[in-house]
Amino acid sequence: MPFLSTLLRTYAALFFSRHRGCGALLLAASFAHPWAGAAGVASAALGVAGARAGGFNRALTDLGAYSVNPLLVGLALGTLYAPGAGWAATVVVGAGLALALSVALGGWLAARGLPFLSLPFVAVLWLLGPGGGQLAPLHTGTAAAAWLTELSALGGTALADAARWLTDRPWPPALHLYLRALSGVLMQDSALAGLLVAAGLLWHSRIAFSLSVLGFVAATGLGTLTGQPVGPADSYNLGANYLLTVVTVGGVFLVPRPGSYALAVACVPVVAVLLSGVGAVLGQVGLPVYSLPFCLTALLVLYALLLREAPSRLLPLTPFQQYSPERNLYSFVSYAERAAEAVGAHLYLPLALPFRGAWRCSQAYADGGPTHQGAWAQALDFDITDADHRTYHGAGTALTDYHCFDKPVLAPADGVVEEVVSHLPDNAIGQVDTRHNWGNTVVLRVAPGLYVQLSHLRMDSVRVQVGQTVRRGDVLAACGSSGRSPEPHLHVQVQATPRIGSPTLAYPLAGFVGAAPGAAPRLRRYAVPRAGEVVSPPAPHRLLTQALRLAPGAGLAVRAAAPGTTAPTGPAQHWDAATDSANLAYLRCRTTGAVAYYEHDDTTFRFTAYYGDESAWLYLFYRAAYQVPLALLPPPVSTEETAVLPLIVVPNPLLRAAQDVVAPFWRFLRPEFSLRVDSAEAVPHARSLTVQSRLTLRVFGRPRPVQATELRFGNGALTELHIHRPGRAPLLLRCTAVA
Repeated sequence: MPFLSTLLRTYAALFFSRHRGCGALLLAASFAHPWAGAAGVASAALGVAGARAGGFNRALTDLGAYSVNPLLVGLALGTLYAPGAGWAATVVVGAGLALALSVALGGWLAARGLPFLSLPFVAVLWLLGPGGGQLAPLHTGTAAAAWLTELSALGGTALADAARWLTDRPWPPALHLYLRALSGVLMQDSALAGLLVAAGLLWHSRIAFSLSVLGFVAATGLGTLTGQPVGPADSYNLGANYLLTVVTVGGVFLVPRPGSYALAVACVPVVAVLLSGVGAVLGQVGLPVYSLPFCLTALLVLYALLLREAPSRLLPLTPFQQYSPERNLYSFVSYAERAAEAVGAHLYLPLALPFRGAWRCSQAYADGGPTHQGAWAQALDFDITDADHRTYHGAGTALTDYHCFDKPVLAPADGVVEEVVSHLPDNAIGQVDTRHNWGNTVVLRVAPGLYVQLSHLRMDSVRVQVGQTVRRGDVLAACGSSGRSPEPHLHVQVQATPRIGSPTLAYPLAGFVGAAPGAAPRLRRYAVPRAGEVVSPPAPHRLLTQALRLAPGAGLAVRAAAPGTTAPTGPAQHWDAATDSANLAYLRCRTTGAVAYYEHDDTTFRFTAYYGDESAWLYLFYRAAYQVPLALLPPPVSTEETAVLPLIVVPNPLLRAAQDVVAPFWRFLRPEFSLRVDSAEAVPHARSLTVQSRLTLRVFGRPRPVQATELRFGNGALTELHIHRPGRAPLLLRCTAVA
């Protein structure tokens, strides 16, 4: 990434943003005090250069995570002290110390799921600022009112007069204090600087901006209620502690929702207590608190939420940080709708059916069946029926008469074997063993705090041992009739503890083909089988699977062409498949730098996030292939998909901005994605295939077409995109797979 882009993102990182426009405005605002601005730029540049030269995590370096604390140190030293040789040396050393502490603290806290925030800045200022040691004699910096003289020397009287006019104009008192508080984040005390910060924050995120206003109102209101009104002298603490805490908790750590806003406001008195208490303690040794109350409050809240035993719908943590409250919210809502029945959609681990072929769900969740009651209601029983809907052939008096008896039972996900029971005999037909209710059983740990129990297995059929690691699809045992089982069947439940017979959890399966009695089969995702439904694992469509399993190192060369011709109309754009440091897959356009993250399993290819230029062809592909099935229903049934997209696909920026403001509470925009594969196309071993997708925006419930696309596949690859948008000429993109 270009050095300048990283530098701008360093400034934007003050508000947990990667928006370069926001960063540019914050950079300009920092020069309200010229020497502070210069020291900040120098320190940030040293931080970026040092992080790159040191070989530290490149993704964090490019985000400005390692250089934001050096930036704060430079801004503070530039504000506190007058320029000189000793001052310059102190700035360089301070930037280096802040970088080293950022890396060290980052490594230690990241292992606990916590960020280091501005703790390195606080520590360095304690060492080098007032109350700490000094490398060389330093003199107090320019007073707040005298920097206009410096500005005149740098930019002439016209610049100084313009700044004086903006600074001295009769601002409304509350607005003036709010703007000065925002400037405090940059170690400034200027309404002019605050105006630029407000503009940058609003450009970056309407939600973050509204949270900053909410934080200001809550902090000043608390001061009034406690008889300690907040005034101009408190502008730094108001911005760097109160406002940043509310923005961080309400829009960064948590998905912006009403509960998140309430918790963010509840943090305001916590910050007040820490400012008073910690300030009194540090005052005994002559050290200021700086932004320490913000750090302590934010980390306390985040760590407490991480320790929850189960995720909360009221206070959902941001599952994948996208450095924008709007993106965090819209992606969460979109993914939650994809996995609406999941226990905490953002923590969903895909579970497959634990068998091959078609089985009937004989007892489902709390359907009035004989055993799925109370704390054990969220469980499933499966057996196999024939064309006459019978579970056995012959007389049905022997275990071997039953279609499911001795059929292999598979691991539904990768995991570790926690419990095994294999010695219990299978019951004679019609008999049950109530002493050993669950019979022969295997319990798998598939994720921390998430277990799958498979019961009523055949005696001595278990092939695994406690502590053994298994892969999804491995054979664990065979279906039997042990325990409380009058005839052979398989019992499946998800639970929060490894103990056999633990209370059950409602948890959907990732994908299966389901056919209700008398109905056509359909592909179901993130769903729970219903009683009487015949279910089977989906069979991946070979062509779609080959085309959309984009392995790292592969890619596509994409060229625009005139319809009916093969001649390109311009240069190619190359999309390269890769994975990031978190092993998340993405496509990156070399030409525009745009990035689209995606994931896939046995049933679906889906995009999860998009960053970059919205005029890029990769963005059109993101909208066209947002969710594509990799398993198609057999003829004569057509395969159809629907999904809700994040609001980043809304083409009207003003409409999108209006929605951003109220999105945590109410959404009047709903982008809907639909896809269809006609039954005639769904030949399992077809060499070509056409998929049709549509993107529709519902505004107050009324549909507006946004994009219609035909995706054509052939010879194991995506070959063409035919894109139609209202008011735009049709666009034909030809794609060629490249290694």
